[in-house]
Formats: sequence, structure tokens, C-alpha cells
Amino acid sequence: MTSPMPISARSRRTTDSPISWLMKLAIDDPKIISLAAGFVDTQVLPEDLLREAVAKVFATPESGKSALQYGGTSGLKELRREVAKLLESQGLSNVDPELICISNGGQQALYTVTEVMTDPGDIVLVEDPTYFVYMDVLRSAGIRVLGVTTDDEGMIPEALERRLEELRESGQRARLKILYIMSYFSNPKGCNMSQERRGRLFEIYRREVEREGSFLLLEDACYRDLALQGTPEPYMKSLDPENEFIFLSGTFSKAFAPGLRLGWSYMPPAIHRELCRLKGNQDFGSSNMNQRIMAELLKSGAYDVAADRFRARYLQKRDALVRAIEEFWPSDIDILHPKGGLYVWARLPGINTDPGSPFFEAVTAEKVLYVPGFYCFCDETQEPKPTDTMRLCYSYVDFEPMREGVRRMGRVIERMRGS
Repeated sequence: MTSPMPISARSRRTTDSPISWLMKLAIDDPKIISLAAGFVDTQVLPEDLLREAVAKVFATPESGKSALQYGGTSGLKELRREVAKLLESQGLSNVDPELICISNGGQQALYTVTEVMTDPGDIVLVEDPTYFVYMDVLRSAGIRVLGVTTDDEGMIPEALERRLEELRESGQRARLKILYIMSYFSNPKGCNMSQERRGRLFEIYRREVEREGSFLLLEDACYRDLALQGTPEPYMKSLDPENEFIFLSGTFSKAFAPGLRLGWSYMPPAIHRELCRLKGNQDFGSSNMNQRIMAELLKSGAYDVAADRFRARYLQKRDALVRAIEEFWPSDIDILHPKGGLYVWARLPGINTDPGSPFFEAVTAEKVLYVPGFYCFCDETQEPKPTDTMRLCYSYVDFEPMREGVRRMGRVIERMRGS
């Protein structure tokens, strides 16, 4: 009998993502209405714009062959220049393309910067609730994840101050390596920070760095281009004009096409150097062909056209989801009306929405899926972890199935409250 394969501690810490399980349920049963997975709307995917860009990239043998060759680790220079122009058009100043890195989606940037900044036993502060897939990355790396309480604008400044004070008093402050903030239409809550909130949080961060030593502020702006109302607030990165403190991460998946698997990040010089070394070990650089296509899309304005289409579609779908909730659910259900992004966050007073709860099982039996809020909260919260929250996604499912899914959930809510 052979001995067991010696699996690493990191691998043993890595568990299946909840969203993978929920996605599998939907794939295994096509009749399921999934309000769980944050896929983009298939009807708006811009195959026409992509077809035109591909034709331009492969218009000559020289350009086509160049697209099919290896590229550099930090990314195609032409694309990095286009990203710098995009960021400057969105309010940043003097963006250096040499400090931009192109990644395989935004997720790779989050993963790699975590590798750069942390060792097992280190601490990362996150909004609570937060992007649970990034929490999976942190747990796999052996990181202690501490939640900072949020309200409808995101992370609460006073709650951040309390967390920092706790770390100082416990002698753990030196282990703090990253403060992770989703600055636009956060996943899962969909909340958006005002400029005043961004400024207060950055002031607390700067004061802490000056007093106790540096750690990284990681700004995840992946939903910025899905602002459904008004003009988005300036990046938090705009408060860091010397490019010393903030790692800014974004993606082309949400407002163009996830199939291209392209994200970007703009960061301080020391981080860029170390990140590119680690990324080189992973992939030798992101797809050169896809980068050339994306550079063409940005240069021609086609990316903006696609983003406009997505925003128009998602505005309709957000409103349709909210209307269905108001029609089929009790009036005391509390929902956060997002001004962008993909999600509606709901609280159902008196009903346990956790995985395995009678409510979850009953909704699943009705062939509807949602993401229990349970998955989105840290193990170490500042407040007791609520048991009555959920995330609903309006981006993927079409209008009529969305409405029907909400109606079925309303029936379950009535039954649960009646019993």
C-alpha cells in the first residue's frame, strides 16, 4: 500500500469556493433560476465589437504574428499606455505606464499582491461583509482576516480606528500588511463610498502609517465602469498623487468580456518590481493576443461603447429586481438600492438565510439560488455575524426568470413566517 501523497499546508487550507458549489448546482439543473452567480449578461456581450478589433489586429501578417508571440510579464506596452490614458481620463494625474501591470483578470492581481505583501500569520483588514473569493485567497495563504464593520457607504471610519487600536494594544500591529477596500459598488453589498468617506478612511490610514509603520492600501475598483447613476467619485488612488501607498486594481471583465481574462493594476514602484517577479513565475505574462485586442478596443473607443451597453442593460435589470422584491416580498424586507455594480443586498428579519437552514433548503427546492450572507462575513467580525442576509445578482438571469425567482422566494418567506 502506498503512503499518502504529502500535500502542502497551503493546499490543505484551500477549500472549495461557495460560489463554485452554487454554480455547479445551476449547471447540473438547467431549470434552476440562479440569482447567485455574478456572471455578465450574455445578451450584451460585445461579439460585434470584438470581431472588428480582431480583424484589425490580424489585418496584416506582421501584426497577426506579433499577437501570437509571447509578451512581457508586466504586459503589452501599448495596452499599458491605453490604461494610463483611461485612468487619467477618470481623474488620476501623471499615471506612469511603467507602473501598470496587466493580469489574467482582476483576481490574479489580488492573488499576486497578497503573495508579495504577506506571510502566514500576517493580518489583512477587510470590509465586513466583503468579496468572499478574496477571503478564500487569504485563508489559503494562512492569513488572519479581520472584518471592519460597514454601513450603506462601505467601511465605517470609526470601526477602522477601533480595529487599528485593538491591533496596537494586542501587540499585533506589526503583522498588519493590507487594508482591502472595494471603492465602488462593493461585492456583496453594492454600497458606494462618498468622496468624504474615502477621504476620512485615507486620513486614518495615513496617520496610522506615519505613527506605526507602513502597510498597503489595496483599492479594488473592479465595478467602477458599471456606475448606473451619476458620475463615479474619484478613485481613492487620487489621494495618493506621489504613488506611495495605494495599489489600485481593476478589470475589463465586468464592462466588456470576462472571456478575455484581462485585468490591470497601478501601484507604487517597489510593489511593481516584486509583483512582476512573482507573476513571471506564474505565467510569463498574460495573453499577448488578448492584450493586443484590448488595446485596439480602448484606442478605437469600442470599450466605451460596450460599457454603455452594459450600463443601460443593468439599469433596467436592477430596477426590475427591486420592483419584483417590492411586489412579492413583505414590506419590512430591507434592501440596499445599489447605484451600480451587479448586486442587491437584502436582510430578511426573523428568517435564517444561512446555508443548510430551512429557508435555504426550501428556496433550493423551489429551484432558486442566492448567496447566503453567511459566506460574505469574516470569521473575526466586530459585530455578531448576522444570519438573515443574502446577496442577489441581477446581471446574468433574464427579466422573466428573475421575476419568477423572486416570486418563488416570496412564497417561501410567507411559509416560513407563517410557521
